[in-house]
Amino acid sequence: MTIVSFDFDDTLAWNEVLRDPVDGDIDDIVPAGVNPTIMPLLHAALDRGDEVHIVTTRMDRWREDTLTHLREWGVLDRLTGIHFTNGEWKAETLSALRVQVHHDDDQDELDRLPPGCVGVLAPLHPSWGGAR
Repeated sequence: MTIVSFDFDDTLAWNEVLRDPVDGDIDDIVPAGVNPTIMPLLHAALDRGDEVHIVTTRMDRWREDTLTHLREWGVLDRLTGIHFTNGEWKAETLSALRVQVHHDDDQDELDRLPPGCVGVLAPLHPSWGGAR
């Protein structure tokens, strides 16, 4: 059994960037469903019987919103744990959980992974235009 974790925003839950048509600046960021590359990896890990955690830098005040999405996606009851770092780097939490594979859209988070943890970079919604 592998211990696997997934970030939430822009890894499992995709966000679309809406840009100003004149200057191209970001006007808004709106929900865009699930990440079609990463969600199948979550389901595959659950189906294999891996220990699966959600580790997010979201604040605790977003707990109900996060749980609602996970419930709607049919995975909430299959997860081992959901961890909110409240804006802190994920490395300490990942280390404490002994995570072996972590999926994240943030290269800075992946660069800080604890020893023995492999990172998987999640693709952003195409509206980001390759920006990271």
